Amino acid sequence: MKTKNETKFHIKTLNQEKLFNVIIKDFNITNVERLNEKEVCFSCSFSQHKKVEKLLKEKDIEILKIKHSGVLSNATKVWTSFGLIFAVIVVLIFFVVQSQFILQYQILGTDKLDKGEVVTYINSNFKRQKSKLKTRDVEVALLKEFDEISFVSCMIKGQTLVVNIKEKLLPDEKYGEFKPIVSTKNAKITKIDLISGTLKVKVGDVVKEGDVLVEPYTLDSSGELMKTAAKAVIYADVYNEGSVDHYDHFVEVYRTGRTCEESVVTLFGLEIYRFETENIFERYETENSESDLSKNNFLPFKLKKTKYFELKERVVDSNFEDVKEEYVEKAREKALEKCSNCDKIIEEYYTLRHLSGVTIVNYCIITQEEIGEHVG
Repeated sequence: MKTKNETKFHIKTLNQEKLFNVIIKDFNITNVERLNEKEVCFSCSFSQHKKVEKLLKEKDIEILKIKHSGVLSNATKVWTSFGLIFAVIVVLIFFVVQSQFILQYQILGTDKLDKGEVVTYINSNFKRQKSKLKTRDVEVALLKEFDEISFVSCMIKGQTLVVNIKEKLLPDEKYGEFKPIVSTKNAKITKIDLISGTLKVKVGDVVKEGDVLVEPYTLDSSGELMKTAAKAVIYADVYNEGSVDHYDHFVEVYRTGRTCEESVVTLFGLEIYRFETENIFERYETENSESDLSKNNFLPFKLKKTKYFELKERVVDSNFEDVKEEYVEKAREKALEKCSNCDKIIEEYYTLRHLSGVTIVNYCIITQEEIGEHVG
């Protein structure tokens, strides 16, 4: 172990001579090592390293690395470790104390009733301390306070009070409203079995998604409108389309295979250790992972890793005729994704459109389906 108390700086700057002329006016520096025209290393006394670091930052010098050695720096690390242990003890005490209280509320099952009103009422009438909060009392109080509630149950989960509410049904919800039947797809009507209501389409009509097919009313002999449930079974030829574009020239972003990694160990969200390799990539993407280090240990240490993948661009030339079958199949797969609830496939075909440097493949699958649903 080195006994000399010193700090080694690794910096990046073009004006090295000018910088050193400024530094040596106030500080003693040693072990100057010029690595290249931009990077240089030098050492100074450990007791002066903060002032030197401040000077470098004031002059916008890029500091690549700082390394301490000697008895003083090791003593500082030991003192920091004691500080960390003290912080852990304080956090543990705080965790034990605050775990005895309700910190948040989770209100479930509300539609018309405002969740904020429920939370405000509980806050105003009940204490947050778990030992003094009886869930049965909360349930009875909520039923008396809010007419909209027909049933309520409460439970304490961790530091959350979970309130599950069932609201009373209003007359419109209980007996329902008459709603029209609308088309769920772009299609051509092939068969209609009307049960009740008034038809707005006939066999052979082409409809779009959202068009009204059956209205929820009928006209009596005197021409007066009478509301009734819209009921019908309607079949149609549905046009399920999928489209993909092929570019003769395009820019592809790819991973070069070069990576670097950063690892951070945390305790209760506080960073206590970090290891990282220098990220020199101009363009990159990351993948993050987190794992527990607390196996057989009551302290919840976590390891967070970030992996950097270098990215580069390249121009790719592609002849459509060479990949035609692949793109037709891609378009077909997109069309098949839309063929939900189909009884049978009647016809399949595709079309090609050639624009400036782009070929558009459009695939159509015609299926026979039952269409129509109630909305409103």
